[in-house]
Amino acid sequence: MTPSDLLPSLGTLITGIVVAVVSARVTVHFALKRFHSEKWWERKAEAYTAIIEALHHVRNYADTHLVSLARGKRLPEAGDEELTQKLTGAMSELRKRYDIGNFVISTEAVAAMNTLMKEFDELPHEESWHTHLNLNLDAVDKCLASMRELARTDLQLQ
Repeated sequence: MTPSDLLPSLGTLITGIVVAVVSARVTVHFALKRFHSEKWWERKAEAYTAIIEALHHVRNYADTHLVSLARGKRLPEAGDEELTQKLTGAMSELRKRYDIGNFVISTEAVAAMNTLMKEFDELPHEESWHTHLNLNLDAVDKCLASMRELARTDLQLQ
């Protein structure tokens, strides 16, 4: 066997190695891209879940107090304390998610939270407790409905 007989085999070997290296690099590139995309999806899902859960606690506070008022009964002190603690934690969570903003969630979701915060700030202070709770509940319900739809769209669940 002469060196000229080995040349086609060597060319085939080198071509095979080049194809294998390029294929490996492309595969790794797409795998990393998919991994990063999935991680961002998880962060978005976690953010929307936290926001919706916080809105639930704000809503539950107002709703529970409205039901209590309608029945003419006061909430037990322990129950009221628990609701207030959850409300405080929920408002803190909403402010945090609002501050993080469109780094994780959509611009539209940030706008919905901004609208909610403005509505909370503009609640009339001279109104009755019942009216205050109803206005609070209306604002939260609008934001909650909007946030569910925005989350589905942003997470591409539709």
